Amino acid sequence: MHTLLDTLYFFAKCMTVVLLQFLYQFEYNNIGEVVMSNRLTHVAVGFIFSVPLVGISYYFFSNDFQYLRLTLILSISTLPIFIGSILPDIIERPTNPGHRKFFHSWFMLSVFFLGSFVMAFVVIPRYDNLLFVYLIFGFLLGYFSHLLLDATTKSSLQ
Repeated sequence: MHTLLDTLYFFAKCMTVVLLQFLYQFEYNNIGEVVMSNRLTHVAVGFIFSVPLVGISYYFFSNDFQYLRLTLILSISTLPIFIGSILPDIIERPTNPGHRKFFHSWFMLSVFFLGSFVMAFVVIPRYDNLLFVYLIFGFLLGYFSHLLLDATTKSSLQ
């Protein structure tokens, strides 16, 4: 019988392979430094980072765990994760000279980190029966993953 840790380990191995295939989606400058990741990379990393965390939060904090409900939560949380993972670049276009200002800042990274933390450890344990809690959590994680990915590039965050 597989345990949750075995399942998570297998999932992590599979997602590592997927993530490595998306590495070519980064834009490099002439000396090999990562300049910027494109939208596809943001979406891929957003899903790889966020979907497991949404599922794990439901698994650990649900009073009445059901696989059908888990499937529903993961299915409906994909749209907020997608929106959150590309929203910073929609608000502040990468082609804009003022790209990476307020919505690409360390302040916003900390706000979305704290928001995700509060959702995961305060709101979800109390209101795990409400689906919109997982939608908000997915959006926060998607946005957070976008900023985390941008923080690894040469221009970083402001």
